[in-house]
Amino acid sequence: MKASFTDQQLLSLIAEDDEHAFKYIYTRYWKSLYDTAFKRLKNSKQSQDIVQDVFIGLWERRLDLHIRELAAYLHTAVRYRVYNYVSRNLATEAFFQPFEAVVTYSAGADEMLIEKELFQLATAYIATLPEKRKQIFMLYTQENLSTTEISRKLHISRKTVQNQLSNAIGGLKAHLLPALLLLFYLSTFH
Repeated sequence: MKASFTDQQLLSLIAEDDEHAFKYIYTRYWKSLYDTAFKRLKNSKQSQDIVQDVFIGLWERRLDLHIRELAAYLHTAVRYRVYNYVSRNLATEAFFQPFEAVVTYSAGADEMLIEKELFQLATAYIATLPEKRKQIFMLYTQENLSTTEISRKLHISRKTVQNQLSNAIGGLKAHLLPALLLLFYLSTFH
């Protein structure tokens, strides 16, 4: 019977802790939310995790939410989580791929000089970071600790670790992009 209820009726019921109403919302929207995430990520597991997180958030905040349009709310939440995932995880991985290419590239004398200067530039930038950000960045890059491990080790929130890493990597990208472009230009056209 609840399957024929409107979204607003179902939201009212979940505000009263009705798990069956929540299951109807889940069934009604899971596929379209998954498709929204997958279209952007092309990763089934991560798309499922994002959709699951959105539904968990809906249930946990069921008493405080005042949603007028459930479909729009859920799709916006998925897009926001996809954006966060990409900006925090994939962007970091994609950012370091050119450096791996530089390291594995069998370079001539000019390229070796540029590579050395690139390393010095990166080292100089890292030295200018605020102490806590530098510590987080080094734990992440040198010791390969996850954001969760870093937050435990430094007794700070995981969100703080993610924000500090995002700031450090964003600044590093901005400072090193011109040097990377020069390196790739020289390796491609010379």
